[in-house]
Amino acid sequence: MALYTKDMKIIKIVFSLVILLMLTCLGGLYYAFKIEPYRLVVNQHQLENRSSKEKIKIVQLSDLHIKKDFDAKHLDKVIQKTNEQNPDFIVFSGDLYDNYAHYNENEQVISKLQKMKAKYGKIAIWGNRDYGGGASREYANIMSESGFTLLRNENLLIPMNNGEKILFTGLDDALLGNPSLPSSYQMEESTYDVLLTHEPDEVSQYQNKGYELILSGHSHGGQVNIPFIPQVQKKAASVMKHSNNYTGGLYQLNTNETLYVNTGIGTTHLSARFGVVPEIAVFNF
Repeated sequence: MALYTKDMKIIKIVFSLVILLMLTCLGGLYYAFKIEPYRLVVNQHQLENRSSKEKIKIVQLSDLHIKKDFDAKHLDKVIQKTNEQNPDFIVFSGDLYDNYAHYNENEQVISKLQKMKAKYGKIAIWGNRDYGGGASREYANIMSESGFTLLRNENLLIPMNNGEKILFTGLDDALLGNPSLPSSYQMEESTYDVLLTHEPDEVSQYQNKGYELILSGHSHGGQVNIPFIPQVQKKAASVMKHSNNYTGGLYQLNTNETLYVNTGIGTTHLSARFGVVPEIAVFNF
């Protein structure tokens, strides 16, 4: 009888652990699909600027991937938090829609993006999703109507109030476009130079070209980052292609050159995030 009672206690403990594990897994899945994708953090970064006399603030947004379960109304929080930063410049590093052929709402998106305010300007580049599903026929107009200057292998030299100038170079998408650096002659006029490229691994081709800051996206940080198992994030990020070497965050490439890989706001392939909260990146220098 004593042995039977002991066995029953063990069975109850094992059963309780199984139930707890199941509830934990279900809770994790609910969080990954229903909570984290709709959170939003603002990550502040202080960069050294030995050139400009004027303090500069750049807000970077990336990979909105607007779709049915993340439609235009979800941009309200993004707009609010962006405008709260009082940015000098807003940069969007590509991938507006997730799949334009499956879901698009241009008028609503334009109306939302128009509400983003920057002191000196709003700049955008092409991502791979801005080409597919018919998006390539609409993307340029959407960004223009939204008040963004869309760069494709182009320079944009913007004067500031103190007479200094900041240079933005925007590259075409590496997967579906044809990226190439434009002429560097305008660097002679600028006090700070920023390079925009959607896919982060492309940075290897553009290092040591004189850019103090390189801004990228595309990786989504893998969308999944399980503590103590970094292989999961690395494998997930590799699905995006051209983001194997730089998964997310700040990378000091050399003394004068910094790369930032924005882990994005939306989701793709799977409408879930775990341990990679949607972000707005802010650079102060």
